[in-house]
Amino acid sequence: MNHDIIHVAKLSKGRDTCMLFLRKMGSETYQWFEDHEPTKVKGITPEEAIRLAKRHFSFDSLNFLNCGKRFTLPERDEHGSNALFHQMAASYSSFNGIYYDEELGHSCQVKEASQEALDLLAQLNTWKTTLQ
Repeated sequence: MNHDIIHVAKLSKGRDTCMLFLRKMGSETYQWFEDHEPTKVKGITPEEAIRLAKRHFSFDSLNFLNCGKRFTLPERDEHGSNALFHQMAASYSSFNGIYYDEELGHSCQVKEASQEALDLLAQLNTWKTTLQ
């Protein structure tokens, strides 16, 4: 699985588009990477890093991948919350779609991820298999 990638965004600067990857760099550091190069944007939580990316790239078009909705189980959560890429990867890589989220302390399931996010997950899994 690709747990080293926390979340993903597409950044458009004029006619150029690149991928931004949020990675966990230490116990309290989450940093955005433009392809493989680190950016200056980092936070102590994924939420802070996402908020700071929105501010830092405010003059460019920044779109986060739709990784679906995360639901806590048993059905405590009717509407779900936006899932991060690593949560989607854990759910869609499990046998029944359910994974244990250690931060929440509950079993969760992610539903309704975009085809773009699922295609990226499949591509990363293919690359990881090829490199092994």
